[in-house]
Amino acid sequence: MIGGITKGSDFAGCVRYALALDEPGKEARLLYSEGVLTDTPQDIIDGFECQRHLNSRVRHWCGHISLSYSPKDADRMTDEFMVKLALEYMDKMGIKNTQFIIARHLDKEHPHCHIVYNRIDNDGKCVSDSFEYFRNNTICEEMKKKYGLTFGENKDNVKTHRLKGRSKTRQEIYLAVQAAKRTAKDWISFQRELAQKGITVRKKFRRGTTDVEGLSYIKDGQKFKASQVDRDGRCSYATICKALDRNKNRQAKPQSPTPTPTPTPIEKAVQTGTEVAENIGNALGGLFQVGPSYDPEEEAFIRQMKRRKKKKGRSL
Repeated sequence: MIGGITKGSDFAGCVRYALALDEPGKEARLLYSEGVLTDTPQDIIDGFECQRHLNSRVRHWCGHISLSYSPKDADRMTDEFMVKLALEYMDKMGIKNTQFIIARHLDKEHPHCHIVYNRIDNDGKCVSDSFEYFRNNTICEEMKKKYGLTFGENKDNVKTHRLKGRSKTRQEIYLAVQAAKRTAKDWISFQRELAQKGITVRKKFRRGTTDVEGLSYIKDGQKFKASQVDRDGRCSYATICKALDRNKNRQAKPQSPTPTPTPTPIEKAVQTGTEVAENIGNALGGLFQVGPSYDPEEEAFIRQMKRRKKKKGRSL
């Protein structure tokens, strides 16, 4: 389960995307709604637009959340279960007392739904977005544990060939950094490995000091901060330093052979049982390795929402 959050000021575009109205061959199903008429898509849009005028100070009144699940959870993802998860997620995120719709997209192998909600609630107050990205990650982790949903490092399993443009370059940088972290033992070898893949690493120093406060990666003329490559910090300066130190210490350890004692019958039995348990764990572990597939179409939609947000200027 992964939640993606965006905000903007275009209810019409967001609703039409959630209901897949402008993309031939793409199918969507409206699962649930609250506070809006749903006879036609325009009724939904008009309902959102009417309420957002209750608070003229908020410029980014359109809230959008995508909730994606692993293909391995597909058999469990009935419409009813997906609505249950979405409503619980919204409640935990504090998205209450406001209009919203939940629509399911049916064109991808990974189950996912879209929530469009009014950031102007029924009383004219703004739905808080404080620390929403941190809360989103925490809540998704809690719900995965609660419902036994698939865990996994989603970015490590993204289908890179499906990506385009900046999204593809960012993913290529991420994968290259993770590979270099596993083998490089110092910054020179780390940078050399990335250079072989056409990636340049630059350190950002705190003004007037030699203290490194950040990294940026450049590939194909495109520049990314470490936080833009991975928001969980797996490409940050501190994380890479720890990995390099760990690799260096591991390679420095003497490799002298040690005699292997002959196990007793009891030890053999324990060892056999342990191996069986490990084999079972490995077999089950495969169920928890792959996260939801990356969707380039949704990535493009999110970029569009953010561009509209920037044009409007900074606001609530």
